[in-house]
Amino acid sequence: MDSGVSVIDAILSRYENLSASEKRIADFIAENRHEVSSLNAYEIAVKSGTSRATMSRFVRSLGFDNFAQLRVALAHDEQSVSPSNPAQTEISIDNVRESMDYILKAKVDELKSTAAMLDQSTLKKAISAIESADLTMFAAVGNTIPIAQNAAYKLWQAGYRSAAPASTDGSVQLSLQLTNHDCLVVLSSSGYSRRLIPVIDNANDAGASIITITSNPESDLASRADIVIETANRDRMLSDLSFSQNSLNFVIETLFLFLSHDSEDVKEKNLMFWKSAKSDVEPQERK
Repeated sequence: MDSGVSVIDAILSRYENLSASEKRIADFIAENRHEVSSLNAYEIAVKSGTSRATMSRFVRSLGFDNFAQLRVALAHDEQSVSPSNPAQTEISIDNVRESMDYILKAKVDELKSTAAMLDQSTLKKAISAIESADLTMFAAVGNTIPIAQNAAYKLWQAGYRSAAPASTDGSVQLSLQLTNHDCLVVLSSSGYSRRLIPVIDNANDAGASIITITSNPESDLASRADIVIETANRDRMLSDLSFSQNSLNFVIETLFLFLSHDSEDVKEKNLMFWKSAKSDVEPQERK
């Protein structure tokens, strides 16, 4: 397992690739993470309704040689939790304040883990690919499309040509027009947005650089990319639904800040934008 990445985030990032019995272990650990470090492998297998063999496969899938190593890592993750003040582990309308604290901690931990996952060399490669591209295309599906459009807007602000179609069909059409001088950035937290596979395949045929930003580095979308930026996603700890875009936004804003810092004409382009928009107030005068 990568250093700096918590055991919980490592489990959640691999969740969809686990077998049904391994998912039961993952669910048990996620739901009882504050006490798991005091249990042994056999106890977890029994409590999750699985077997010792399944437990061993699960441990190895996370990159640990044995459960003892995983338990030490879990204990290290939980050092910040005070035994005299145990953290809330569920959302309840009867405990609004505690539930809000629980949600906030999960979201903050999600961003911290995403930052820990941002490998320096990978980030530099992604920045270089966008900087050298004639056009950077962002593609997504469903409720992630607005994130892609926001990313394209930010790149325009930083002085780079970019586009983000408002539909999957539009993404397929634009991907057919990409060249080997362009870059495709695919946004998919789950990594299972199969409607994006034709988009990636078209970009690959054109020789364009391909970046995938996802919380599932073992997905088909990730395997088709030249550069994979992994994010943390703690939705499963809060809800049965997949809903959060925080980590994707964090990566996009990180890329934007590095790119705008390196852009020589970002200020001029922004002044031209405000002039074209006929704004009554110059951007530097806005409060």
